[in-house]
This record gives sequence, structure tokens and C-alpha cells, in this order.
Amino acid sequence: MKKLLLPPLLILLLIACADTTSIVSSSGPHLRQRASLSTEVTTSSAGGHVMPAAYASMMGEVNNIWPHARANMRYQQVFLGSELGMDRISGLCLRHDEALGGRQLTEHLTVKLGPTQLDNTNLGNTFDANYSDTPTQVFSGDVLIPATTGAGTLDSFDFCIEFTTEYTHPAGSNLIVEIVNTTPTSLSHAKDACAAGSATCTTRRVLAFSAAATTATFADNSGLVMSFVTADPEEKVDCTEDRWLDFGFRNQGQCIRFVETGKDSRQ
Repeated sequence: MKKLLLPPLLILLLIACADTTSIVSSSGPHLRQRASLSTEVTTSSAGGHVMPAAYASMMGEVNNIWPHARANMRYQQVFLGSELGMDRISGLCLRHDEALGGRQLTEHLTVKLGPTQLDNTNLGNTFDANYSDTPTQVFSGDVLIPATTGAGTLDSFDFCIEFTTEYTHPAGSNLIVEIVNTTPTSLSHAKDACAAGSATCTTRRVLAFSAAATTATFADNSGLVMSFVTADPEEKVDCTEDRWLDFGFRNQGQCIRFVETGKDSRQ
């Protein structure tokens, strides 16, 4: 198993912030089991669109605890719109790392999605200025991250957040995912990520060690591997094995007809 070393600057930064992050790491999705939308979001079995796209068929080279398991943090990560493959997003999932995991955690997260004309080469340090239009707050509340001990696989998207507000992404834009963690304290819990310097890691993250920050204090061309989920079936396979129930259809035929014609029989 490949193991990467942290750059000296990042090690110093982590020590200064009393953080522990580990590196090593393992892609594919389908959100089907609905998560609770009350005070906690629980685990869903993932299935959707994996980004960066190359990691649908390979595990990430590293893992990371930012921002889902790092208290008092503001974090943005950009993904290429050309890799997105959907315009309506109703949830996102993080993948269980194949080397490291962590204890069960309850974190308080606020999640925003929004468009940008910036990309993995030039996402800036001023958070609000990175958006090309007003972002959508899609979720805010407590989330439950289940305990893991490594051994993740391509399909191990074990931590999912189902949005309370669906996001519609405009054509011709890249996508920013912003997560603000306002939890007072956190414990390390690694999730799968791609490494700076990898040609397949077509993403960039900017972050600050304060939830109220307006300007990022750290940036690099790495980030979490995420699976984005739509509330509608996109292919006929999404209607098989009783998956049509999760989309709210009364039978499989309605689900298949929606995929083929766009006619929505759920209303």
C-alpha cells in the first residue's frame, strides 16, 4: 500500500493547530437509503456521481480529516463542471478510506453549493469572491459520522448528507462545495482523498482554521473524493432492485418512464 509523507510546511501547520491528519488511501456511487433530516443525518449507502471523475475507478492516493472532522473550520473545494454529469444535486457522500478510519463523531456542519468560473488552477483565497453567483445553503445541522477502521473500497461511501434544499447547478460553471464546521471539538476521522501533484486530482481546496473566516489561510490542489447524488433517476439501472421506491415512484414502470421521457408521475 502506498504511503505519502506530509510536506514539512503542512506538518508545522497541523502541529500549530493541534490537528492530526494521516495519509495513505481507496470509488463508485447510488444514494438509495434515505437519511434522517431531523437533528442528525445518518449513514446512507452511496450511489451517485464520483468526483474527481477518475476516482470512480480508483481509490484516492491520500486521506484527510478536513473539514468533516476538524472543529472550527471554513472549507471550500472546487470540482470541474465538465465532470459533474448532473444539474440537480440532493446530497453528497464521503468515502471510507482503505487504510484509516476513526471513532463515531457528531459534527455540526453547514453546507453550501454554488457555481464558479474558477477551477483547480485558480480557486482564490477570498471565500465569497470565489462564487460567480449566490451559493445555496443546502444543509445545516448535526451529522453522525459512523465509526470505521479502514478497509474501504470503491463503493464504501459510508457517510452521506441528504440536503434539505436541492441544488440546481447552472450550465457552463464549475462547482464549489463549501462546508463550515462549527463543532467545538473534534476527533480525527479520515476519509478518502486525492493528492496534490496527481494528474487525476482535478480539484482544489482552500480553507481557514476559523468558521467565521472570510479569507483562506491554506490552499492546495488536493481534496476529498465526493459522490454527488440526485433526487431523480438518471439511468434505467437506477430503477432496478426496488431502487424506484427511494425516488418516490409507485412502481418500477413509472421510474423507467421518467428516465425515458422525463414525465413525472409522482405528483
